[in-house]
Amino acid sequence: MKQEIVITGLGLVLPCGTGIEAAQASWSSGESCIAPLPENLGMGLGAACTSFTPSGIIPPMQSRRLDRPSRFAWVAAHQAFQDAGIDPASLEMRLGVAVGTLTGGDEATEAFMRPYLARGPEGASPLLFPNAVAVAISGYLSTAFKLVGPSVTQLAREGGTMAALEQAQRWLKLGLLEAVLLVGTDGLFPLLTELLHRTHLSVREGKPEVGSRRGMMPGEGAQAFMLETRDRAEARGAKIYATLRGVTALSPMTAKRSERSRVLAEAAASITPAVPDAWIGGSSGHRMLDEIEAALMPIMKRWPAPKYPKTIWGEFCGSGGQLLAAALLEPGHRVLITAPASFGPQYAAMLEKP
Repeated sequence: MKQEIVITGLGLVLPCGTGIEAAQASWSSGESCIAPLPENLGMGLGAACTSFTPSGIIPPMQSRRLDRPSRFAWVAAHQAFQDAGIDPASLEMRLGVAVGTLTGGDEATEAFMRPYLARGPEGASPLLFPNAVAVAISGYLSTAFKLVGPSVTQLAREGGTMAALEQAQRWLKLGLLEAVLLVGTDGLFPLLTELLHRTHLSVREGKPEVGSRRGMMPGEGAQAFMLETRDRAEARGAKIYATLRGVTALSPMTAKRSERSRVLAEAAASITPAVPDAWIGGSSGHRMLDEIEAALMPIMKRWPAPKYPKTIWGEFCGSGGQLLAAALLEPGHRVLITAPASFGPQYAAMLEKP
């Protein structure tokens, strides 16, 4: 019998607020967090975590040294450990960390390079440089929570968290670990929003519309999930949010859009033996993603209409982690997730709740 993977803890930092209750309220109401971005985060519209504060969780001296994605990840991880009832420093559990991100390290790179380009080497800050690589996020988490197990950081555009989830599953199914902290995190910064705006990849006016092909809506935040084997979770009496029935990642890196649509449809169908109670979709206005996911509609005629968390919390917001969070918040026993990606693998997952 194959070991089942379950989710036992959840932590959320979203543009609508921090914590499960704030996320549940925004998801249930369907009210968008999209608004004009603060001046320090760039131009145009987006979903920014303007009310976020790490006080009381991250020591002030350390917080000053972190970039936004790392702060988001730290707070979300803290919530996930508390929610799961796990002491991360306990020697009784073998714990690992898997991080998915799209923009991790980029904010610090911009902050490091602009003074360097303006004033030369003397303008470069050594305090910023460690954050200029995405793996710094998992390093900070490992240090903060005294995790001595393996860590991985996946940079996979829209599917970073789903790619990290696959690695976490491998560790657990092979028996290498008893629990994995899965984190999706991303942050907005001026260069990113300016590039999206100038290249016409982001929505320039109004709110995002599914299938509009008019552009994406940048967002930020972090989502943390505690993954365990069912045997371990039941042995310690943990509450179980859901059983993860499958994650697939198919499609060659060079596949055409029609081929990506086909493999996404096949992947979703292969892990959905019965009609799901709810469907969480990943596209929301980006031309390539809309077209990939739209191809599923005529194939999956009996499925419920998909819901799109990116229209509420923004596109990046953890590089796909918001899809998994929405699936946990969505009522229903069996919830399907489809996560089309503009490049490379296409992802599908199924959550079954008690």
